[in-house]
Amino acid sequence: MAAQYAYLAIWLLGMFGIIGIVVGAVAKFAIQDTLSHDEQFVWRRKLPAEALKRK
Repeated sequence: MAAQYAYLAIWLLGMFGIIGIVVGAVAKFAIQDTLSHDEQFVWRRKLPAEALKRK
C-alpha cells in the first residue's frame, strides 16, 4: 500500500509541476504584453496619440 501512495505522490507532484510551469509562462506573457507589441504585430497599425493617453 505504501508503494501506491508513493506513486500517487509522484504523479501529483508531476501534475502540479506541469500546471505551475504553464501558469508561470502565461503570467510572464501577460506581464510582458504591451500596447506597442499589439500595434506592431496584431493590429499592424499605429494608434493616434489621443488613444494612447490614459485617463
